[in-house]
Amino acid sequence: MPRDTPEESAAAQMVGTVISDRYRIVELVATGGMGAVYKAEHLLLRKWLAVKILLPAAKGSPELTARFEREAIAGAHIQHPNIASATDFGTLPDGSRFLVLEHVRGPTLDRIIKKGPVPAPRAAEIARQIAAALAAAHERGVIHRDLKPRNVMVEHGTDAVKLIDFGFAKVPLERLSTTYAHSGGEQPEPVRITLSGMVFGTLAYMAPEAAQGMECVDERSDLYALGLILYEMLAGKHPFDSIVPVELFRDQCNTAPPPLRLRAPGVEVPRELEALVMRLLRKDPEAR
Repeated sequence: MPRDTPEESAAAQMVGTVISDRYRIVELVATGGMGAVYKAEHLLLRKWLAVKILLPAAKGSPELTARFEREAIAGAHIQHPNIASATDFGTLPDGSRFLVLEHVRGPTLDRIIKKGPVPAPRAAEIARQIAAALAAAHERGVIHRDLKPRNVMVEHGTDAVKLIDFGFAKVPLERLSTTYAHSGGEQPEPVRITLSGMVFGTLAYMAPEAAQGMECVDERSDLYALGLILYEMLAGKHPFDSIVPVELFRDQCNTAPPPLRLRAPGVEVPRELEALVMRLLRKDPEAR
């Protein structure tokens, strides 16, 4: 059996503890270099929740802490059935920040895709719900910037979609804040936490314009990622074969995606649905 990484071992120690006097950590769901996600029980309301904890080591990264705070604000202010809502945010005694989110009973979309092509009607419905979530976010000025199958959860039994993880999102705090509007105080000045020319996110789902820096990424970039996700659901695999992220991104910038009938022979996709996929995957944001 593979041994746990140091991050997993440290994160597992939280299981069984109670944070903020009401959230009992029940199960470690996932870990990353700077944080962990848990299944938790609200002891007073008797309901399941997800708790995301940014580990103390992240205190040395103000940018990472700022992104975590923006994820919390985005999740709290964008109320939509297809976005996992945030209900609480705070700090533990050791300085770790935590975020409480809606719990979704089901897998991430990447686990569904690994089983093979998704039938066209189901793929279209999942994509429709992702689009609805993006529309709600974009209406509030929020751009996800890391849309990928792993950040889409699909509820068991209903196929209800929940978009998660706004950690890389562009979040206009000055537009989302309601407290300043009602207090009569001055609106906060917009704060940039992305340097000019910087690129971040997941290259396999990144729009071509991101090569110019994240300042060139907007709502249409999220739509490109949606197109890649829909293509991947229908074909059962990404449009391009490269396993080297930089080469894969180069293909996304310069190479037209192959028709679905060539990428996945035997898979039937309605002509109108494939046309939609190919429009979303156009290199020029203006043409999507």
